[in-house]
Amino acid sequence: MVVLKTCWSPCIWNKDVSSGSKCVAVYSIAASVIFITFTAYMMLGGDSTQLYHPLFETDVRYSMQFYGWSYILYFMLLILASVMMIRGIDLMHRGLMLPWLSLVAFVTFLQFLFSIWLLYGYYIYIVIVIPALVNWLWMGYNIYCWLCVFSQYQIIYQMQSPNIELLYP
Repeated sequence: MVVLKTCWSPCIWNKDVSSGSKCVAVYSIAASVIFITFTAYMMLGGDSTQLYHPLFETDVRYSMQFYGWSYILYFMLLILASVMMIRGIDLMHRGLMLPWLSLVAFVTFLQFLFSIWLLYGYYIYIVIVIPALVNWLWMGYNIYCWLCVFSQYQIIYQMQSPNIELLYP
């Protein structure tokens, strides 16, 4: 059974999950480009002094370089997975959607852990509650996008399932 029939959000409304999944792929590509740019900016000595930045407590010369390149590699993989997902939807090939589903499930779990870490690690700063809640709202949007793509995956799976009828003489 398909989880979602349509895909809508405050910015995007689509009558079916196929076009919604393509919009989600474009959203993933755009967000990845922005995050790659922001990570490169911080790696080159830009401002990373806010509590809610993932690279907040990293040293610019050592640990930030390692984690920054890890982030950049992840986002490049997400761009590749998004392009593969668009191609998979066009070809009705659900295997091309699995990398995107896996990568986004992983980052959504990390978003949850990051907000918990913010609240636990910096509990003395009450202002950290707002970035944690905003991150959870964004995580909820990412879960909805994941469900939209998963619904398209289920539709393709149902269309490709053999319909076997046993005929007895």
